Amino acid sequence: MEKILDVREMTPKDRHPRIFETYNALGAGEHFILVNDHDPKPLLYQFQSEHDGEFEWWPLEQGPEVWRIMIVKRGDKAVNRTVTDYLQTDHHRLDGIFARFQEAVKDKRWEDASKDFREFRLGLKRHIRAEEDILFPLFEEKTGMFDGGPTFVMRSEHQDIQALLDRILESTDARDEAGVADASEALTSYLADHNAKEEQILYPESDAFLSDAERDQVIKKAQTL
Repeated sequence: MEKILDVREMTPKDRHPRIFETYNALGAGEHFILVNDHDPKPLLYQFQSEHDGEFEWWPLEQGPEVWRIMIVKRGDKAVNRTVTDYLQTDHHRLDGIFARFQEAVKDKRWEDASKDFREFRLGLKRHIRAEEDILFPLFEEKTGMFDGGPTFVMRSEHQDIQALLDRILESTDARDEAGVADASEALTSYLADHNAKEEQILYPESDAFLSDAERDQVIKKAQTL
């Protein structure tokens, strides 16, 4: 059963100690879901300061009334973690959420499907922002490749991916199983090719020319989105 820590009814002074107590009790690879009534960005900065490289921070819901964050204790402290490792880990995480969504649709559990898809959609949109706002500008600055380069292609594909996300959301809210299946098949095919190009070409090339400090900053900035 998933571990959930809802701190909304706690006094503010007790929240961070309880959160870190819950985190410290986790085993390697385990996680809990933090539920809060405001954006817990100061908490993230504390995690980055005190547990650098030791945790994952994956928002599942971002307001306006409720924030839910999956906080994972990684197996080992990552020294000089690569961009490839961070973004590929997010790809795998998102694949898992999307598979859960498809199972919920298959079973006609529409409320679960709506919740799962919104988590997936938020996660993929954050992933795209991390690439377009943080990683791609660095890649272009370092390589001088702008129009016609790999980031140009990835940005174009991102537009198609986001259009498919909108189609799936609309079909899910309408409980249109055929519409969901059609758009989901298209998205699955699109992401398989898109993610492979990123993981095999763009991410490793980025790691090759970024310094350890630059890679660290890409990951830290991505976590704040």
